[in-house]
Amino acid sequence: MNKAIFKAILLKERVKLQKLFWLPFVMVIAVCADVYMSYKSVIAFHGAPSLWVQLVYKQSIYFDKLIWAFVAGGALLAYLQFMPECKNKRLRLMFHLSVSHRLLIYSMLFVGFILNVMLSLVAFICLFLVFLAFGFPHELTSQMLLSLIPWSLSGIVSYFALSAVIAETSILRRLMIVFIAAIFISLLTTVNGFFSIKSDLWLYALSSFLWLFAFEAAALRIKEGK
Repeated sequence: MNKAIFKAILLKERVKLQKLFWLPFVMVIAVCADVYMSYKSVIAFHGAPSLWVQLVYKQSIYFDKLIWAFVAGGALLAYLQFMPECKNKRLRLMFHLSVSHRLLIYSMLFVGFILNVMLSLVAFICLFLVFLAFGFPHELTSQMLLSLIPWSLSGIVSYFALSAVIAETSILRRLMIVFIAAIFISLLTTVNGFFSIKSDLWLYALSSFLWLFAFEAAALRIKEGK
Protein backbone atom coordinates (compact mmCIF):
# COMPACT_ATOMS: atom_id res chain seq x y z
CA MET A 1 0.00 0.00 0.00
CA ASN A 2 2.78 2.42 0.95
CA LYS A 3 4.54 1.59 -2.31
CA ALA A 4 1.44 2.51 -4.32
CA ILE A 5 1.04 5.75 -2.39
CA PHE A 6 4.71 6.59 -2.94
CA LYS A 7 4.24 6.11 -6.70
CA ALA A 8 1.16 8.34 -6.59
CA ILE A 9 3.15 11.04 -4.79
CA LEU A 10 5.91 10.86 -7.39
CA LEU A 11 3.34 11.24 -10.15
CA LYS A 12 1.81 14.26 -8.43
CA GLU A 13 5.21 15.88 -7.96
CA ARG A 14 6.03 15.30 -11.61
CA VAL A 15 2.85 17.08 -12.63
CA LYS A 16 3.69 20.08 -10.42
CA LEU A 17 7.29 20.29 -11.56
CA GLN A 18 7.14 19.38 -15.23
CA LYS A 19 6.61 22.90 -16.59
CA LEU A 20 9.59 24.68 -15.01
CA PHE A 21 11.82 22.11 -13.30
CA TRP A 22 14.33 22.50 -16.16
CA LEU A 23 14.91 26.22 -15.52
CA PRO A 24 17.52 25.80 -12.72
CA PHE A 25 19.47 23.42 -14.97
CA VAL A 26 19.46 25.98 -17.78
CA MET A 27 20.74 28.62 -15.34
CA VAL A 28 23.62 26.39 -14.25
CA ILE A 29 24.60 25.56 -17.82
CA ALA A 30 24.41 29.27 -18.75
CA VAL A 31 26.71 30.19 -15.86
CA CYS A 32 29.23 27.53 -16.88
CA ALA A 33 29.13 28.83 -20.46
CA ASP A 34 29.79 32.32 -19.08
CA VAL A 35 32.80 30.99 -17.14
CA TYR A 36 34.16 29.46 -20.34
CA MET A 37 33.77 32.75 -22.22
CA SER A 38 35.38 34.67 -19.33
CA TYR A 39 38.45 32.44 -19.45
CA LYS A 40 38.61 32.85 -23.22
CA SER A 41 38.42 36.62 -22.88
CA VAL A 42 41.23 36.79 -20.32
CA ILE A 43 43.46 34.67 -22.55
CA ALA A 44 42.57 36.68 -25.66
CA PHE A 45 43.27 40.08 -24.08
CA HIS A 46 45.99 39.32 -21.52
CA GLY A 47 47.40 35.92 -22.45
CA ALA A 48 47.36 32.53 -20.74
CA PRO A 49 50.01 33.51 -18.11
CA SER A 50 47.65 36.22 -16.80
CA LEU A 51 44.86 33.67 -16.31
CA TRP A 52 47.28 31.31 -14.60
CA VAL A 53 48.39 34.04 -12.17
CA GLN A 54 44.79 34.91 -11.31
CA LEU A 55 43.84 31.29 -10.68
CA VAL A 56 46.93 30.02 -8.86
CA TYR A 57 48.15 33.03 -6.91
CA LYS A 58 45.04 35.19 -6.51
CA GLN A 59 42.53 32.30 -6.53
CA SER A 60 40.13 34.43 -8.54
CA ILE A 61 36.74 32.74 -8.74
CA TYR A 62 35.03 33.26 -12.08
CA PHE A 63 32.22 30.83 -11.33
CA ASP A 64 30.72 32.38 -8.18
CA LYS A 65 27.49 33.12 -10.09
CA LEU A 66 26.72 29.45 -9.49
CA ILE A 67 25.90 30.44 -5.92
CA TRP A 68 22.80 32.28 -7.10
CA ALA A 69 21.94 29.54 -9.56
CA PHE A 70 21.90 27.02 -6.70
CA VAL A 71 20.00 29.25 -4.27
CA ALA A 72 17.47 30.44 -6.85
CA GLY A 73 17.11 26.92 -8.24
CA GLY A 74 16.36 25.45 -4.81
CA ALA A 75 13.85 28.21 -4.09
CA LEU A 76 12.11 27.71 -7.45
CA LEU A 77 11.76 23.97 -6.91
CA ALA A 78 10.30 24.57 -3.43
CA TYR A 79 7.83 27.10 -4.83
CA LEU A 80 6.68 24.77 -7.61
CA GLN A 81 6.19 21.87 -5.21
CA PHE A 82 4.71 23.45 -2.13
CA MET A 83 2.79 26.54 -3.21
CA PRO A 84 -0.01 24.43 -4.77
CA GLU A 85 0.20 22.02 -1.82
CA CYS A 86 -0.15 24.68 0.89
CA LYS A 87 -2.51 27.13 -0.78
CA ASN A 88 -5.65 27.73 1.30
CA LYS A 89 -4.29 25.31 3.94
CA ARG A 90 -4.75 22.31 1.64
CA LEU A 91 -1.88 20.67 3.45
CA ARG A 92 -4.23 19.91 6.33
CA LEU A 93 -5.96 17.29 4.16
CA MET A 94 -2.78 15.21 4.27
CA PHE A 95 -3.34 14.43 7.95
CA HIS A 96 -6.70 12.81 7.21
CA LEU A 97 -5.27 10.13 4.93
CA SER A 98 -4.84 6.55 6.10
CA VAL A 99 -1.03 6.64 5.88
CA SER A 100 1.65 8.28 7.95
CA HIS A 101 1.96 11.99 7.30
CA ARG A 102 5.73 11.58 7.50
CA LEU A 103 5.67 9.27 4.48
CA LEU A 104 3.85 11.96 2.51
CA ILE A 105 5.99 14.85 3.72
CA TYR A 106 9.37 13.22 3.25
CA SER A 107 8.39 11.70 -0.08
CA MET A 108 7.74 15.19 -1.40
CA LEU A 109 10.95 16.52 0.13
CA PHE A 110 12.86 13.55 -1.27
CA VAL A 111 11.84 14.53 -4.82
CA GLY A 112 13.06 18.09 -4.35
CA PHE A 113 16.25 16.97 -2.64
CA ILE A 114 17.10 14.63 -5.52
CA LEU A 115 16.51 17.41 -8.05
CA ASN A 116 18.84 19.69 -6.08
CA VAL A 117 21.49 16.96 -6.05
CA MET A 118 21.06 16.48 -9.80
CA LEU A 119 21.45 20.24 -10.27
CA SER A 120 24.73 20.11 -8.37
CA LEU A 121 25.94 17.18 -10.45
CA VAL A 122 25.19 19.06 -13.66
CA ALA A 123 27.19 22.03 -12.33
CA PHE A 124 30.13 19.77 -11.39
CA ILE A 125 30.16 18.08 -14.80
CA CYS A 126 29.81 21.29 -16.82
CA LEU A 127 32.48 23.09 -14.83
CA PHE A 128 34.79 20.10 -15.05
CA LEU A 129 34.42 20.14 -18.84
CA VAL A 130 35.28 23.85 -18.87
CA PHE A 131 38.42 23.22 -16.81
CA LEU A 132 39.31 20.25 -19.01
CA ALA A 133 38.98 22.40 -22.15
CA PHE A 134 41.65 24.75 -20.80
CA GLY A 135 43.92 21.96 -19.61
CA PHE A 136 43.95 22.96 -15.94
CA PRO A 137 46.00 20.58 -13.77
CA HIS A 138 44.23 18.12 -11.48
CA GLU A 139 45.43 19.86 -8.31
CA LEU A 140 43.80 23.14 -9.37
CA THR A 141 40.69 21.57 -10.84
CA SER A 142 39.94 19.53 -7.71
CA GLN A 143 40.14 22.56 -5.43
CA MET A 144 37.88 24.62 -7.68
CA LEU A 145 35.31 21.83 -7.95
CA LEU A 146 35.33 21.28 -4.19
CA SER A 147 34.36 24.93 -3.84
CA LEU A 148 30.93 23.95 -5.20
CA ILE A 149 30.11 21.68 -2.24
CA PRO A 150 29.10 24.39 0.28
CA TRP A 151 27.32 26.28 -2.51
CA SER A 152 25.36 23.13 -3.32
CA LEU A 153 24.40 22.88 0.34
CA SER A 154 23.16 26.47 0.17
CA GLY A 155 20.78 25.48 -2.62
CA ILE A 156 19.43 22.60 -0.53
CA VAL A 157 18.99 24.90 2.47
CA SER A 158 17.18 27.39 0.23
CA TYR A 159 14.85 24.59 -0.87
CA PHE A 160 14.03 23.37 2.64
CA ALA A 161 13.74 26.89 4.08
CA LEU A 162 11.34 28.18 1.42
CA SER A 163 9.21 25.04 1.70
CA ALA A 164 8.85 25.78 5.43
CA VAL A 165 8.09 29.46 4.76
CA ILE A 166 5.33 28.50 2.33
CA ALA A 167 3.80 26.06 4.81
CA GLU A 168 3.98 28.48 7.76
CA THR A 169 0.85 30.42 8.71
CA SER A 170 2.53 32.90 11.05
CA ILE A 171 4.17 35.94 9.46
CA LEU A 172 6.56 36.23 12.41
CA ARG A 173 7.74 32.63 12.03
CA ARG A 174 8.12 33.13 8.29
CA LEU A 175 10.35 36.15 8.87
CA MET A 176 12.40 34.21 11.42
CA ILE A 177 12.95 31.33 8.99
CA VAL A 178 13.95 33.73 6.20
CA PHE A 179 16.34 35.59 8.52
CA ILE A 180 18.04 32.44 9.85
CA ALA A 181 18.22 30.87 6.37
CA ALA A 182 19.77 34.05 4.94
CA ILE A 183 22.50 34.02 7.59
CA PHE A 184 23.13 30.32 7.09
CA ILE A 185 23.33 30.65 3.31
CA SER A 186 25.67 33.64 3.60
CA LEU A 187 28.03 31.53 5.74
CA LEU A 188 27.95 28.70 3.19
CA THR A 189 28.60 31.02 0.28
CA THR A 190 31.40 33.14 1.75
CA VAL A 191 34.12 33.35 -0.90
CA ASN A 192 37.71 33.58 0.35
CA GLY A 193 39.49 31.54 -2.27
CA PHE A 194 38.92 27.99 -3.43
CA PHE A 195 37.10 25.69 -0.96
CA SER A 196 37.70 28.14 1.89
CA ILE A 197 35.49 26.38 4.49
CA LYS A 198 36.88 22.86 4.06
CA SER A 199 37.89 22.61 7.72
CA ASP A 200 34.31 23.28 8.90
CA LEU A 201 32.46 21.60 6.05
CA TRP A 202 31.28 18.64 8.15
CA LEU A 203 29.69 21.05 10.64
CA TYR A 204 27.91 22.99 7.90
CA ALA A 205 26.73 19.76 6.27
CA LEU A 206 25.31 18.48 9.56
CA SER A 207 23.60 21.81 10.22
CA SER A 208 22.15 21.83 6.70
CA PHE A 209 20.62 18.41 7.36
CA LEU A 210 18.60 19.86 10.25
CA TRP A 211 16.70 22.07 7.79
CA LEU A 212 15.07 18.86 6.55
CA PHE A 213 12.70 19.00 9.55
CA ALA A 214 11.61 22.63 9.09
CA PHE A 215 8.77 21.79 6.72
CA GLU A 216 7.37 19.03 8.94
CA ALA A 217 7.37 21.40 11.92
CA ALA A 218 5.39 23.96 9.92
CA ALA A 219 2.99 21.27 8.65
CA LEU A 220 2.32 20.01 12.19
CA ARG A 221 1.42 23.52 13.30
CA ILE A 222 -1.17 23.59 10.50
CA LYS A 223 -2.57 20.30 11.80
CA GLU A 224 -2.86 21.77 15.29
CA GLY A 225 -4.43 24.95 13.96
CA LYS A 226 -1.62 27.21 15.14
